[in-house]
Amino acid sequence: MTEQELNSLIDKVSAGDVEALITLIDYYLSIGEKNKAELEAERLKYIPHYLAYRKLANLAFLGTFKEPNYELAKEYYKKAFEMGDDVSGYNLALLLTKENNAQEALKYIIDGVDKNYIPSLKLLASLYLKGDGVSKDLNKSLSLLQKAQELGDDSVITSMGKIYYLMGEYDKAFKYFSGGAIKKDLDAIYHLGLCYAKGLGTAQDLSKSRFYYEMGANLNEPNCLYNLSIYYRNGISVEQNISLADTLLDQAIKNGFKK
Repeated sequence: MTEQELNSLIDKVSAGDVEALITLIDYYLSIGEKNKAELEAERLKYIPHYLAYRKLANLAFLGTFKEPNYELAKEYYKKAFEMGDDVSGYNLALLLTKENNAQEALKYIIDGVDKNYIPSLKLLASLYLKGDGVSKDLNKSLSLLQKAQELGDDSVITSMGKIYYLMGEYDKAFKYFSGGAIKKDLDAIYHLGLCYAKGLGTAQDLSKSRFYYEMGANLNEPNCLYNLSIYYRNGISVEQNISLADTLLDQAIKNGFKK
């Protein structure tokens, strides 16, 4: 940021522009001027605006200036939510679910769902999938994800495929995994390899299965690395290579694979 741009930003802050103040705080943090950032952040406490409360919540949650303070973060998120901020409502719900308090989180999630806020739709879908705070219901989970997709979020494709997989509707699962693989979604790539390996939703084809496991392995997807190691260890659709199998297994474990 040039000196002229900084002075212009400071002038906007002096005029009461809350977005400019947040930008100034972030700028000071980006250049390592933590003390200046903290002084500017103090101003946020006296601005009755949802953006100010959301920023204070984020700073408290991250422990930017002190130790992380989740209770304070929840307090500020709630204030911002009460001023109509869907983002803060979602953040508050997410924090509550991480604290295993899905029941309290539900009212904030449902508010976002009613407003077609995509992150809230996806969060409630995950709760129905796991039965966390609500009765497990794959159909409701799927319906929420479908709504998110209709609203323009294609990132849910793989999650929808996994639900169809759990339901045993492998043709639909295969279709969604194929769509996710095109977008280089690692989970979709792994599951597509699995479908080809087991002949689920498509004809069994071990060479195609290997193709997708290799694709995922090249992107360090741990399950693909592990399954590919089995292929090389046993000579499945490839020439047996124990040394390479061991290397792939080591890479899988390094990248988080757990049996």
